[in-house]
Amino acid sequence: FQSKKTNQNQIEHLAIKEFNRLRKLISNSGIEVFSFDDDSKFDTPDAVFPNNWISFHYYHKAILYPMFAPNRRFERESKILDKLSVSGIEIEIINDYSLYENENRFLEGTGSIVLDRKSKKAYCSLSGRSDLSLFKKFCSDMNYIPVFFNSSHESKPIYHTNVMMSICNNFTIICLDSIRDKNERNNVIENLNNSGLEIIDISINQMTSFLGNCIQLINSDQSPVLIMSSRAFNSITKSQIKRIESHTEIIHSDIKTIEDNGGGSARCMIAEIF
Repeated sequence: FQSKKTNQNQIEHLAIKEFNRLRKLISNSGIEVFSFDDDSKFDTPDAVFPNNWISFHYYHKAILYPMFAPNRRFERESKILDKLSVSGIEIEIINDYSLYENENRFLEGTGSIVLDRKSKKAYCSLSGRSDLSLFKKFCSDMNYIPVFFNSSHESKPIYHTNVMMSICNNFTIICLDSIRDKNERNNVIENLNNSGLEIIDISINQMTSFLGNCIQLINSDQSPVLIMSSRAFNSITKSQIKRIESHTEIIHSDIKTIEDNGGGSARCMIAEIF
């Protein structure tokens, strides 16, 4: 979903400004945020999307993932875990799948895998960045039920599952039209329904506005907060907002430069810690 309309000389300045604005918005909503400068010696322009190389699991555990783009593999060397340790959070790596890069097999964290942590189901749209056998291995290792399918946009596989669906506490935002195969679509719907999730179906245009790339977090009052970009928020219909706000507060911020040049949005920018 990249468009790269911004002048290259302005990208870094605008992206950092957008990042800091979103971070402040999330912090002001009562959610603790840890953010770090990427001080590795490598060129890692996509380090703003940490959820692809690491996922966190209860309690203070983490998994590392194999990345499709060679320059993104250096993000694992950013010493983020050391910096979290300084902040008092000791993380244990329980699985490291990064060696599968040597076999050209990839699974890009919670970009590839959308987790229903309550029902222990994992959803994956298959693509060159989301290998089926690795997805099944993750589910076996973590005791999740695998739900896999194919989704597409403009005749190409959707690169990350989390741009077409998000699972929240009692509802899911999903672009069902992107799942062309009727049986696969029905299987996804059945699993979501069986997990007691209200399905909020979004259009292809809403998906390309990154409405599917949102994430629900819990603030210090134990209240749910749904975080998305302003582009995503502005694409929501009145009826959809009413349904979403019956479950959660919504906050949003303009991250247009990051979306246009990185091809990811608010959910990709956040690796939630448990």
